[in-house]
Amino acid sequence: MHHSNLLVLRGDPHRAPMARYRSDLRRLRASDPAVRAMTDFLREPPLTAAEDCDLDTALDDMFRLGVRAFLVVRDLTVVGLITAEDIRQARRSAATRIVEVMTAAADMPAIDWQTLQESTIHDLMEIFEGARVDHLVVLESETARHASVRGVVHRSRVERRLHLSADPL
Repeated sequence: MHHSNLLVLRGDPHRAPMARYRSDLRRLRASDPAVRAMTDFLREPPLTAAEDCDLDTALDDMFRLGVRAFLVVRDLTVVGLITAEDIRQARRSAATRIVEVMTAAADMPAIDWQTLQESTIHDLMEIFEGARVDHLVVLESETARHASVRGVVHRSRVERRLHLSADPL
C-alpha cells in the first residue's frame, strides 16, 4: 500500500499500555474476518517510542511489555516502525537512536483499513508470507495526503491465535 506523507496516530498513546493486548485471548480461524486480528488503537493504547530513544532502552521496554515492535513517533505523528529484530541486527553503541535504525513511515508494511475489513485471516497470512513481513500497520485514509494509523496486525499473534483453533489454514 502507498503511504501518504502524513501519518497521524489514532487512539491515546498516553494511556497506560497493557503487557498483553486483550485481543490475544480470542481464538482465530482462517475464515474469520481479518479485523479480528487487528489491535485497534481506538480500543487499546498504541505502544510507541520516541524517535530519539536509544536502542537499548527500546529493546528493554519491548521485553518488559512482551512485544516485538513499537511505532516510532514525533509528537503524535508516526515517523516509523522499530522491531526487536531491527535492534538486534543493528550495529549500535549506547548513543544509537531509534531514528537511525527504524523503518521509515513511507516504507512501513501496511494495509488499508478498507482492505482489512474485506479480508479474512487466511488473506492476512498470505500477505505476511508474500511480503515476508511480521507486522502490518493499518492505515485509514482521510485525504489524498493524510492518513491515520488505525491499528496494527502482528503475524506472531495471528499465528498463536490460529494454533489455539482446530481449524488449520
